[in-house]
Amino acid sequence: MHGRDLVGAALSLPALLLFAFFAIYPGLRVFYLSLFDYSLTAPPEFVGLDNFRFLAEDPRFRQAVLNSLFYTVGTYLPALALALALAVVLRRRMRGLGWVRLLYFLPVATSWVAISVVWRLVLHPDGLLNETLHIDVNWLTSSSTARWALVIMGIWKETGFFLILFLAGLARMPEDVHEAALVDGANTWQRFWRVTFPLLKPITAICSVIAVIRGFQAFSPQVVLTGGAFDTEVVNLFVYKTAFESARMGRASAVAVLMFLLLIAVTLVQLRVFRRNDV
Repeated sequence: MHGRDLVGAALSLPALLLFAFFAIYPGLRVFYLSLFDYSLTAPPEFVGLDNFRFLAEDPRFRQAVLNSLFYTVGTYLPALALALALAVVLRRRMRGLGWVRLLYFLPVATSWVAISVVWRLVLHPDGLLNETLHIDVNWLTSSSTARWALVIMGIWKETGFFLILFLAGLARMPEDVHEAALVDGANTWQRFWRVTFPLLKPITAICSVIAVIRGFQAFSPQVVLTGGAFDTEVVNLFVYKTAFESARMGRASAVAVLMFLLLIAVTLVQLRVFRRNDV
């Protein structure tokens, strides 16, 4: 190694050590604890795969997975579609476009906790939503409405994030391709479906992967708005309650391991599907 390489390695070593201590080691520790019965008050007792067997038969865990799946699909599929549509519209040059983009991005820059507190007021029986629509719905105290209230808030919060990504993809798209399609007589829908969307597939793949990960990482809105009641207990909230309310750290670690493996599998499938469509 050259002297410059040694200096670079020495300068990056503190950051690498911090990353290893605060990211890699905790991750490996979770895998280790998933094989133990550990309650924080007693030494860990090795139980092998018993934690995973328990979760396979636990209806509450299965329901938490279904709740996470409902939230992910209900929130991020519409958010992706809406973000793509808005990106195509906002790509055009018009006055005040920068301010419009800023308004869509403001919810993204705001924390989930702050957003959830505001929406708790909006969704109150006497709140802005009911008053505006002239309806009387208890959004956060019923299983039939609470999960949809979280989805509506999630769409409002997350659309701006994917909008920025799609705008970045559209900005890199060559204009001559669209001009050639226009000369060939393609209408607006044909240009989008046969030119714009295929060229956006790399960005769409990235957005879909991020959407699944963000969906299954949901935690704060469920805690603030419902506390996990009314069929809104998602996987991360289940992990929190199992670990810190029931003091079953081993089972909570097993859930984290399962979700880690599941998200890796789903990500690989998504990337494979997009690659296959490019062939």
